[in-house]
Amino acid sequence: MIRTKVRVRGASMAALATVVLGVATATIPPAEAEAAPLGRACLFLDKEGAPFGGRTYGHVAWAIRDPKNTSHWIWGATENAEGDGYTAPGKNNGSWIQGGTWGEMRGETKRKRTIELARYDAYRCINTAGGDLTAAQRTFTQMKWNGYAVFTNNCLTKAIAIFRKYSRGLDSDHLPDGYSTEPKYYFYASLNGARGWERARAY
Repeated sequence: MIRTKVRVRGASMAALATVVLGVATATIPPAEAEAAPLGRACLFLDKEGAPFGGRTYGHVAWAIRDPKNTSHWIWGATENAEGDGYTAPGKNNGSWIQGGTWGEMRGETKRKRTIELARYDAYRCINTAGGDLTAAQRTFTQMKWNGYAVFTNNCLTKAIAIFRKYSRGLDSDHLPDGYSTEPKYYFYASLNGARGWERARAY
């Protein structure tokens, strides 16, 4: 088999094409590929969180990265402010949000409310083709005031809603439904079977 490399001139910034038996296939230059905006979403797990009925179901927090400024993140969680299984819509359900760098999120400075290193056990992330922080923040506000229910409207379902508004690419194949699913089961089993998620790491 004869392979000949030829240089393609034009608007593609001199992309290389490989000619194999007269058939040309072009590749995107690395500089152009790297220029595409890249979003990122992360889920954090507190294994001992959400005690209810004599057992723990796990608690999650979330973070998303600004694709236009990769040093900037927003993050938050829903903490079940009333401490029981149900909070009526319109009441405080303990949702909060912050913004800053990854280091600030982890508590390297004291100026932010953090996803505490001492509390959370693990995290895992997924890259996305872009991301809409405005849509995510709007959804956070909706989740803040739509109540709380321990099995069906909780820290996990709210995080999933925020992720899905952040990126249309986070569909059911990449982000399964969390309805009536324990957060710690979802973090491991559900996301292990989903597409694109990195392995869980110690936080």
